[in-house]
Amino acid sequence: MKQQEISSKSVINSYHRVIDVFKNEKNAIYSRFGDGDVEIMMGNDQQNHHFSEELSAELKEAFSIADENYLKGLAVNYPIEKGMSYGLFLPFTKNQVMEEYLKNNFSIPENYEYESAVFFHYLAVFKPKMIKALLDEIIRPKKKMFIGNIPNESIEKLIGKVDYHIETPFKDAYSTIDEWWSEVEKNLQNVDMVIPAAGMASRAINKRIWNLNVNVQSFDIGSVVDAVDSRKSRKWIKLLGHRIDKILIPKMTLKDSVNYLAKDAFFYLRRSFKKLKGQ
Repeated sequence: MKQQEISSKSVINSYHRVIDVFKNEKNAIYSRFGDGDVEIMMGNDQQNHHFSEELSAELKEAFSIADENYLKGLAVNYPIEKGMSYGLFLPFTKNQVMEEYLKNNFSIPENYEYESAVFFHYLAVFKPKMIKALLDEIIRPKKKMFIGNIPNESIEKLIGKVDYHIETPFKDAYSTIDEWWSEVEKNLQNVDMVIPAAGMASRAINKRIWNLNVNVQSFDIGSVVDAVDSRKSRKWIKLLGHRIDKILIPKMTLKDSVNYLAKDAFFYLRRSFKKLKGQ
């Protein structure tokens, strides 16, 4: 198998590409492949999902889909951008291992560029106005199905009204997919967009939706939903997850602003202290 170099786009380039496709195509997918997905494909356990042959096979099938409207975000070989640091969207330490595995096991088109797998999270932290614009343009106005473990009162602050809510476990959601997938399939014809936030099961969901060939969009939103629900499930949420408030709160009160600035100040003081200590 001829090896092609792996390259992923900048956050801005992916932002504009995603908006363009979701504005103009009724059948569109954005699916994010991170280090955990590659670990499962390689046969290893991952923090929030146990390895299974079935999950590994679905992830491989999902990663192999080649269509200009099936946008694949990949957390391998993406540019280091302003503000990225340890715990804040820096490339994973196993970047080279993941790159070699993908190059040796998948046919990657020449000069192909994957989308950024972190663009939504990164911009939610550093450019929240851009994410608010994306939400207002391609997500909030649509009739939606949400798949995940976040209560409606929380997720609706981010994506707008949820018409169908499919509940999944917080961890290892794929292990129960046979219990809730029929509800997804039954209601697909009644929505314009699906928002899966079920870890690696989200990639399986998107692959299954794509294979059904229905005029439905699906946007793999990721751990931003945990920040919305104040769940500190990721390092970036612990460090700067409060910045999601710029998207969720239309007009901050004085108290909101003071709390926001205090959390920002704590982050910068902490970072300065670590630099002094040489960490």
